[in-house]
Amino acid sequence: MNHHDQTQETYRQIASSYAAAWQKGGTVESELQAFAALLPEGATVLDVGCGSGLDTAVLQSYHLNVIALDYSHEMMRVGRDEHNCLAPFIQADMRHLPIGQQVDGIWASASLLHLQRDDLLPTLKEFWRVLKPRGLLYVSVKQGEGEAWVAAEKYGHDLRRFFTFWQPQLLDPLLETAAFHILKATEEEGKHDCWLVRFAQKREVEP
Repeated sequence: MNHHDQTQETYRQIASSYAAAWQKGGTVESELQAFAALLPEGATVLDVGCGSGLDTAVLQSYHLNVIALDYSHEMMRVGRDEHNCLAPFIQADMRHLPIGQQVDGIWASASLLHLQRDDLLPTLKEFWRVLKPRGLLYVSVKQGEGEAWVAAEKYGHDLRRFFTFWQPQLLDPLLETAAFHILKATEEEGKHDCWLVRFAQKREVEP
């Protein structure tokens, strides 16, 4: 089983406990609000790595047309059944999006960090492909060095998830190479980790 499938299996087993934990922990409200403010009302947004759909529901509250996408069917089922999230859910690999150039924004919160390092640039180019001209991208990844398998002990399981950690000098050039212009770059302190947060806009030059 490769790292991608192992992480998917972990999320399948921890789906309910993970969703419950984040329901109590809330969302990144200020960043969701800032993202929505940069888009016109009714814009189409793809929530990549939506999990149980907590961010999806907030984005919908800002009158955006949200499509939720995740690699884990079980995580999305929890979102529909337990959180009553009514957005359309698509099970798909973010590296191969099953849509054309039809979205105004992509929200990728704490999802790209599960990719191996060499997969990030092709995935960013895939994001570029499906975004409309001057489309908006939000990305957050954990700051750090290297890669690691981390046990999901706080969700009641010893199964592992794969993480790639990033530094600005590695992340930002990849965004630029994928033909995104960085609008805002910040480092945000979470409860347990420091996060690199990027708002970026699609440039017209094809990567």
